[in-house]
Amino acid sequence: MYCVHTVKRKTITIREDQDEWIEDQHLNLSSFVREKLDELIEERED
Repeated sequence: MYCVHTVKRKTITIREDQDEWIEDQHLNLSSFVREKLDELIEERED
């Protein structure tokens, strides 16, 4: 079974040092934000 999700684009503002850190860590910011949002949603559903 497949779950289809509609995605939305959002723009965020980060500091320059945060941008540098993200680049240095090769972090996928979109994935990171989605994971953290899922964690918060799960926590608040309890």
